[in-house]
Amino acid sequence: MKKRKAQVAIIALLISALVMTVGLTLSRKTTIETRLDTNEEALRDAFNAAESGIDYYLKTGTTAYTVPDLSAKADVSVKNLGGEATLNFGEYTPEGGSEFYWLTNRNSDGSLGTSYYSGNQITVAHGGMNGSLAINIFYRSGSGFGVRRWGYNFSSDSNRQVSGFTAATGAQNVTITSLPSSPVLMTVTPIFTGANLSITGNNNFPAQGEEISSLGKVGEVNTTQANKKVVIQRRYKLPTFWLDALVAEGNIE
Repeated sequence: MKKRKAQVAIIALLISALVMTVGLTLSRKTTIETRLDTNEEALRDAFNAAESGIDYYLKTGTTAYTVPDLSAKADVSVKNLGGEATLNFGEYTPEGGSEFYWLTNRNSDGSLGTSYYSGNQITVAHGGMNGSLAINIFYRSGSGFGVRRWGYNFSSDSNRQVSGFTAATGAQNVTITSLPSSPVLMTVTPIFTGANLSITGNNNFPAQGEEISSLGKVGEVNTTQANKKVVIQRRYKLPTFWLDALVAEGNIE
């Protein structure tokens, strides 16, 4: 009888130990899941703070933003977009759309400046396309503006060629050397298909706008902190009258 009672006691202890082990495991899992949920919420708050920081900068020009009634803030940094010998905005330009590249600077009030691109050539790359490119360079001409045009066919398919364009079958890029003086703006339009466009010069291009980075932070310094970064590009706008000029013939005076 005593032996049987001892066996029962041992079994009871084993069952209790097993229950305690399972209980601790479930408790640990619950704690981890709660912490993960908290982190996700903190990351969401950090992302919202980063977006709000950008909006706040665009409205006020201030680069430091604190979220009211929340331990979250955003640090905003701004740098010029462009100012290098290669311009690649990482955007896909659809068929019939146009990518714009400024060849002169902007004044502080947003008006066109007179510091023009000083290189003597520009290479336009399309990243591989089976179609054509229409290229326009607008330039100052006296008190008005003129436009010089180029066109290239990269496809061997006659149905994907524009009459009068220069043949460039299979080429990945073309180089324009006969640039007009006082160039203001280059537009590149893919035809028959879209393209990943970029341009490279033998000198730096003017700034194309600004890149705004906002780092949202939740939590105190020296403690667990959630960060989220948002980056946007704000490029200079195209004057409306140039949109009509894209399909105009000859010079614009």
